[in-house]
Amino acid sequence: MWDWDATSLAGALKSAATRRSALHVKPLHALLLKLGLSASAILSTSLAHLALRCGLPGYARALFDEMPRRDVVSWTSLITGHAHQGLHGDSLSLFRRMVESGVAPNGYTLSGGLLACAGVGPAALATGKEIHARVVKMSIYGPVDSVVENGVLDMYTRCGNVDYARRVFRVMAARDIVAWNSMMAGCLGSGQAEEAVALFASMVSCGVGTDGFSCAIIVDACGELALLKQGMQVHARVIRGGFEWDVVVRNSLVDMYAKCGCVDSAELVFKAAPSLDSVLWTTMISAYGKSGRAQDAVSMFDRMARLGIKRDGVAYLAVLSACSHGGLVREGWYYFKFLFDGQSSVKLQPEHYGCMADLICRRGCLQDALEFIESMPFDSSVAAWSALLNSCRIYRDAKLGQLAASRLLELDPENHSNWVALSSIHALEGDWHETWMIRESMNKEWVKKEPGCSWVELQDGVHVFLMADQSHPELVNVLQTLDSFKEDI
Repeated sequence: MWDWDATSLAGALKSAATRRSALHVKPLHALLLKLGLSASAILSTSLAHLALRCGLPGYARALFDEMPRRDVVSWTSLITGHAHQGLHGDSLSLFRRMVESGVAPNGYTLSGGLLACAGVGPAALATGKEIHARVVKMSIYGPVDSVVENGVLDMYTRCGNVDYARRVFRVMAARDIVAWNSMMAGCLGSGQAEEAVALFASMVSCGVGTDGFSCAIIVDACGELALLKQGMQVHARVIRGGFEWDVVVRNSLVDMYAKCGCVDSAELVFKAAPSLDSVLWTTMISAYGKSGRAQDAVSMFDRMARLGIKRDGVAYLAVLSACSHGGLVREGWYYFKFLFDGQSSVKLQPEHYGCMADLICRRGCLQDALEFIESMPFDSSVAAWSALLNSCRIYRDAKLGQLAASRLLELDPENHSNWVALSSIHALEGDWHETWMIRESMNKEWVKKEPGCSWVELQDGVHVFLMADQSHPELVNVLQTLDSFKEDI
């Protein structure tokens, strides 16, 4: 018979935690009580840690609440454990309880709290700033671990405050690859792809190595800006670094080439190494759809079923969008009814209805589209009403367009393009009084039309052109060249 003591029990708890063995939680708890070791903070903390790793957070918190003495290790184990399990709100609640109880957090505790704030997002920004203040205070007494510094940076980027992230990044004593990746991802996520590209160039020039995550971020940035030349250069770096087998990187490459209008290159990347990854297949379907090769998108979607690759809601959305843009009405209705009749485990979402509304609108059947939208089992769908509004502009249906615009302004009042689209509809109809009234309403609401923007990639970089902007240094030459093209036409 096994002679149990504190040492052997500690070893058993560690082994069970490594294997995430939920079956051992209660027996080991019973043994802890039988040996009279429940007062041991170390063993009780290890048991709570085991329960967390096995997906039993309630059990872990009950164990924690029963502890007669909770030290900083106990609190930190629960806080970081909940954060790593995705229970970010519970993690922050524990952090607040710890502070209120008078136990001073250490670096590991702060790291767990920052991870929880990052998981919650913008709503936890205030708490994240408080934790950052504790990190700054801690730095007075000695250097702060790079994991904690990176945690502060990641928290700000994922909470949507890129300005604060920049400040943290600038004053970091040592920027490792994690810090560079976090900063680039934050810029890309906030719509500042140009800065992400510039950061990547700086990172390479500083001699910091790249990993798969770095490559995926910069490829996504090139895709957002349609920088084909830079994207191809990064692709070469991917091959040299051996990252072409990384599914995430390949997925980014496929998407980048599609956004740059090179669907054939996207296809080559996809076929370079056979994969059954559903995300990669969905990205390729989307690439076919965006390039007008709707039939190829449908064929690939059907192949997924034959190969046993799971087709989730995003995959159905990709194929429905391809059918809509490619005019494949019969195929679009087939896949939609397949979902509608419950033949798939995927639940219909407003976005799926939006694609079908767009499909009907593109046929010019605006009244049918209206009936379809009004019969939706959802209270609202911005995508569906947007599709109807855009089609009303194309087919010059001012009355129906006004209805669609009014619904959109209720659902999405911050989207100024809805006002602009409604104004354009009335202008096309020659209804200048209504156009003037809408423009007056826009002025009262401080609504401004965003200027049109285009960019051209040349050997020396990317040239950006805004409508009515006369600041380009070679504007005269550009206009003269355009005039010569008009004469040739």
